[in-house]
Amino acid sequence: MDEVKLFESKQIRSILHNGQWYFSVVDVIAVLTDSNNPRNYWSTLKTREQKRTGIELSTICVQLKLPVPNGRKYATDCANQEALLRIIQSVPSPKAEPFRRWLARVGANVIDEKNNKRLAAHKKLKETQNRFFENIKDRGVGEEGFIRVLDAGDKALFGGADINEKYGIEEDESPDDYMNNLLLKGKDFATELSNHHVIKKDLQGEDAISKEHEEQNEAIRKHLTDQDIKPEELPAESNIKDIKKLKK
Repeated sequence: MDEVKLFESKQIRSILHNGQWYFSVVDVIAVLTDSNNPRNYWSTLKTREQKRTGIELSTICVQLKLPVPNGRKYATDCANQEALLRIIQSVPSPKAEPFRRWLARVGANVIDEKNNKRLAAHKKLKETQNRFFENIKDRGVGEEGFIRVLDAGDKALFGGADINEKYGIEEDESPDDYMNNLLLKGKDFATELSNHHVIKKDLQGEDAISKEHEEQNEAIRKHLTDQDIKPEELPAESNIKDIKKLKK
């Protein structure tokens, strides 16, 4: 997804890449310097900085395709927030500090949006799990049995890996609190399907219900691994409980 963001009414092309905003370096150079040829300025800046400090600025950039006025997309030097802060240190400009503040706001908005999505997905999963329990507690599964059913589903989703160990969290902590948006939604869908099939098949008892939940999580795992995504290899996120505290 690419967008045009505005700094003091001037356009800066940007693209969301790996969960972060990356910005066109030449566009940033243009707004900071008012140069008539920001591409040449950027080229000169890289050479000057390499000679002065030994740092090759292009190594902290990535080439991403951004649109030009004719609608086509071309590979362009782009930098994320951290890299841009380093680059603008090398640009003498009275706009540097206002730009730093603007960049901080843009970055904060991305983090906030990402956290909001995780919070929403986490809340939805808990609601679905609660409905699942309400259904199966009348089918011979108590609270301890329900925990075992969920654990069986997790083992299927993560290919038998101990996800608490993978995440580096205590055994009494819930891995759901550390999962990213993709896994939370995957678990939610698997739980919805388990609940549906328990009713449809009129399943009774922990063994039958646990087997159903395992199968639904195995199906989600297969869908992800078919796309070269191994659930157990996705890194842990920050504790969802800490995010909730910040929102208060």
